[in-house]
Amino acid sequence: MMEDFTKNYLRNLLMLIFFIVGIGLVIVGQKNIGAPGLGLMLLGLAMLIGLLWLYNRKYK
Repeated sequence: MMEDFTKNYLRNLLMLIFFIVGIGLVIVGQKNIGAPGLGLMLLGLAMLIGLLWLYNRKYK
């Protein structure tokens, strides 16, 4: 039982870290003009879409 709690806790913590990093990449990329900024924003967007997919996967 505690293993499930620990597994869920670590998974949620990892998802929160990825969410914060993804938002950060979008914000930093928006401040940079040109291809590098666009690349950062696309990477952040891909991370956020991946998190959304992981979250919604269990409700399919």
